[in-house]
Amino acid sequence: MANHLWYEDGVRWSLLLTVLSACPHSARGPAPAHDLLVIAPHPDDEVLMAAGLLRRALAEHRRVAVVVVTNGDFTCARDGRARQAETVAALGSLGLRESDVHFLGYPDGHLHELTATTLSVARTAGDGGCVASSSTWANRGAGHVDEHTWRTGHPGTLTSDGLVEDLAALFSALRPRDLVVPHAIDTHRDHAMTYVFVRRALDRAGLAPRLHRSVIHASEPCWPGSCGAPRRLDLEQPPLPPPLEGYEADERLPIDADAKLATIGFYRSQLDQPLDTDWLASFARRDERFFTERCERRAARVICAPPNASLGCDGASCVARRADGYDETSTWRGQDFISLVIGARRPSPERTATPAAAPP
Repeated sequence: MANHLWYEDGVRWSLLLTVLSACPHSARGPAPAHDLLVIAPHPDDEVLMAAGLLRRALAEHRRVAVVVVTNGDFTCARDGRARQAETVAALGSLGLRESDVHFLGYPDGHLHELTATTLSVARTAGDGGCVASSSTWANRGAGHVDEHTWRTGHPGTLTSDGLVEDLAALFSALRPRDLVVPHAIDTHRDHAMTYVFVRRALDRAGLAPRLHRSVIHASEPCWPGSCGAPRRLDLEQPPLPPPLEGYEADERLPIDADAKLATIGFYRSQLDQPLDTDWLASFARRDERFFTERCERRAARVICAPPNASLGCDGASCVARRADGYDETSTWRGQDFISLVIGARRPSPERTATPAAAPP
């Protein structure tokens, strides 16, 4: 397993990525380029993916920001206000200012349903009630409003174009060098779709940062832990479960597992058991691992592929052939990125992972 850390203009870095800024974009113009941007589908994913990386980046005085796509309030079963507050508190404990946290306010559990037509779903409102909503909202983070309102003065509509526009505007303002994102093979549809929308937004913004992909939900329900087994902080992150056990992360960051566990503890609304036995605790390990992609602009698209993979593209797709025997196939419909599929070189039903494709 490679233990490489990063390079920028020939200077070795000891971290990963780049992020956002603090003032209304319309008022301030582009911010200085950020070193690290972490994009989380739900409040808590930012820490599950990258608490150790964030801690290190902030300790080294890197420019860091976090984007949270939804409020985590699917069908009002969870309180979106409480979850936003938990993210702000957890990231604050690492040293990140609330003004560097950007809540987009899109609907938890429904990202795969976003299309060009406005979606209306039941979700927590800003006053705590459960309402049918068709617009973005947030009451924490930069400006204590959702990102669309912070940028334009009014909420955005719940559409696929709206989400891509909000992400692209943030990317253009913050110009991240590195992004932590969910991997498209994550079995939670919001996670897989977050990757899809990030790729669409990179095409829209014309930016080509490095991507550091993280898996939280895998085909085994208790991964990266073991169902019924006590949580151990002295273990490294395990390989992915079949069919991707040979698909290897190429980036490993040693971290303080106890410190990460303490940060996870801020998400009290998400703990179904005491912290040290809850599933979330299984992410507090000796390292954080990422599947990296390097991106480059090619005409109207940003093409991303793993380092050292051979890459072949035609009009609608690109195939990256990895040294570990897996292929990564990216596809577009017109100008819209649609999906990323990972499969063994000689695919079979047992060794191919296909995430949910993007809606129209």
